[in-house]
Amino acid sequence: MTLSRHPLARRLSEAWFEAHPSLGEWALLQALAPASWVYSAAMRARSLAYENGLLEVVRAPIPVVSVGNLIVGGAGKTPVVIELARRLRDAGERVAVLTRGYGAEREDARLVADAEGIHLPAREAGDEPLLIARRCEGVIVLAGPDRAALAERAAKEHGATLALLDDGMQHRRLHRDLEIVVIDASSPLGNGRALPGGPLREPVTALSRANLVWLSRTDELGQRPLTTEAELQTLLSRLGLPVVRACYRPVAVSDLQGQDRREAGWLEGRAVHALSGVARPHSFLQTLTSAGARLTGNSVFGDHHAFSAEEIGAVLAEAKAEGAMVVTTEKDAQRLGGLALPPDHGIAVVVVETEILEGEQLLTRAIAGLPEPTA
Repeated sequence: MTLSRHPLARRLSEAWFEAHPSLGEWALLQALAPASWVYSAAMRARSLAYENGLLEVVRAPIPVVSVGNLIVGGAGKTPVVIELARRLRDAGERVAVLTRGYGAEREDARLVADAEGIHLPAREAGDEPLLIARRCEGVIVLAGPDRAALAERAAKEHGATLALLDDGMQHRRLHRDLEIVVIDASSPLGNGRALPGGPLREPVTALSRANLVWLSRTDELGQRPLTTEAELQTLLSRLGLPVVRACYRPVAVSDLQGQDRREAGWLEGRAVHALSGVARPHSFLQTLTSAGARLTGNSVFGDHHAFSAEEIGAVLAEAKAEGAMVVTTEKDAQRLGGLALPPDHGIAVVVVETEILEGEQLLTRAIAGLPEPTA
């Protein structure tokens, strides 16, 4: 059984990535076209204002590496941030991740984690900041709307030597020394339209600001045939940028607290009911099937959804009727961990790692070119 908890919003976001939308979806996208033109024009004007000094750009006292994308959610930025944070930490940098903290109850600037540990739960930190903190021990994680102020705080109060700007491509106010744009190989630009008639946050010309392309989900290319391999290569050739090709591999299965870890192969042949509140749930299903799981159901919620115990109870009941176990994503596990669930709920979490297939030296070279801290 497939169950969508937000059918209208989900239908629209899915239509952005469909090669052949239904007649109703096509009509809705056509009706939204004028709004997309207005939005695209506004984003162009905003970009020109930054480029011509009409809007302020703040330079941090430490190097800033931005990891972002051009579309709304789902390109796989968070695993890239985790991979980079670990690499830089292990290379001796004192890394600070600066993030907006979407989905949190708090909107103020806040310290999520530092070398002493994690200081906030998911409802205050946001699910992605908490996930980054748990996967990157010793890394400073700061959340808040003003990332320029967070960068200053990271350097002055926490001794950071480098900042990773999570989801930073559209956060133009903070100067970045390296712009990494994450592109989902399975559907790079969706239908190519700007919001709300498509997934683009900015016109495609914004890719000219990037220094390096991180091509994610290369193993899923062609599964959602909006873009062929040839079209993708044409886009990358036009950009003329270094390209890192990567994919995401399931490496383990854990409980909601990240403990009781088993090899990912443990899922092979098991009946699984998928539970997710992420931007691109089809990729989670791909992860489960690649691990050999047998899908019996799929409960889909909106991205960053605040789960209730009642909702999860209903999902658990569905899974039980199917003779299946509930399996969710690491990001969703951050929000589920604070709920009052039955002690025998048995919800499992798939742990995913980034695997670089090509471009390792290009990434190393780009990072080596970063400037020294000024303070």
